[in-house]
Amino acid sequence: MTKRRYGAGEVRAVKVDSQGDTGRASDTELSSSRQRIVENVPAGWLERLLVAVADAPLSGGEGAVVEGMVACVSAILPAYAVGACFVGDSNPGRAGPLVVKRFPEGVARPADGIDPTRIFPASKYEYVAALAGTYSSSTLHLASHIDELDADESPAARLLERAAIVLSLLLPKARAATRVAAGANRNARAFEKRMIQADKLATFGQLAAGVVHELNNPLTSIVAYSDHLIKRALEGGVSDAEDVERLRRINESANRMLHFTRELVCYARPSSGVAGPVSLHRAMDQAVAFCEHVLSRAEVRVERRYSEELLTVHGESEQLVQVFVNLLTNACQAAPAAGGRIVLTTSYRPRRAGPRIVAIVEDNGGGIAADHLDHVFAPFFTTKRDRHGVGLGLSISKNIVESHDGVIRVESEFGSGTRFLIELPAA
Repeated sequence: MTKRRYGAGEVRAVKVDSQGDTGRASDTELSSSRQRIVENVPAGWLERLLVAVADAPLSGGEGAVVEGMVACVSAILPAYAVGACFVGDSNPGRAGPLVVKRFPEGVARPADGIDPTRIFPASKYEYVAALAGTYSSSTLHLASHIDELDADESPAARLLERAAIVLSLLLPKARAATRVAAGANRNARAFEKRMIQADKLATFGQLAAGVVHELNNPLTSIVAYSDHLIKRALEGGVSDAEDVERLRRINESANRMLHFTRELVCYARPSSGVAGPVSLHRAMDQAVAFCEHVLSRAEVRVERRYSEELLTVHGESEQLVQVFVNLLTNACQAAPAAGGRIVLTTSYRPRRAGPRIVAIVEDNGGGIAADHLDHVFAPFFTTKRDRHGVGLGLSISKNIVESHDGVIRVESEFGSGTRFLIELPAA
């Protein structure tokens, strides 16, 4: 570690705790140097420095640790200006080093120094202690007009040297903690995406029978009318008006099939991860279309009570469609044997913090028991039989809504139906 003392126009540099490629101090010299630093520092100061080490914000990264050390030394030495010039790779987007400064209370703050090795040029004395090892380009600074700082054995200067040694030991730990946290976050995001995709594929499998049924009628029409036209053409007794009508029906059926399959494939593919404006009504209508066979099989009627306003939210369309597919599927599974009904309601609510859009999915099924309400969004919680899923739909729906800065709530009374309320910020 290198210390520099700037004072009365004089600059001196003295090697202490020398390390690195240029040479390494002996164990005796290293121990002697550190012992001298400790002997000239009051015990109370060292105790406060030790507390700062224990409370170091390692998870906040190198910059946070540097700022914490400057704050600690400033609290111990309130009459001095304390600062740091940190050259690290924790913030590659920053232009230049991280410069942190703390001034004595009530003292006017002079202009910043141009040379980062002296960040308090207006002070009469400035003591600089360089960090050790890979951080040797970074420095801690102590500045004042107090003559005591001009003395080599100043307790304040010795404290700064001790702080530089401690900071040199903490920074590698902060860097490692940052990398571990970044890796954990990447893994968590990747896992969440996999779970969302797995749920989509599971829903896709449940809808497969509906796909076959939905394609069956238009395909039957296409085959029947095309066979009839072929026979008539061969017989030579074709009527133009009848042919146009039959061709129109073929076209309508084919377009219906094509539109449905395209929407289904779009829903099933992995999310692009690109957010944008999404029409809430279109997302809900797509979900109803995907669940048409499930709704038909359960004999459930859907009522749309949409707001007359154009409601747009900011998010990922495929994910929002998935939320409503999950809610509609659950409502069908809870529907009564006859007279099942789902009501879709939307509204616009102005708020002081920003307008919100509310979507409600309400059914007249059997409802949810009171002791189950607090667990409906928990992963793998389900009261259904195994063939109806593993209890991930509502948990994933909640994650999707919250990732869109929204809120999802459930209201239910056992035997009287269930309401799911989704509130999202307006785009």
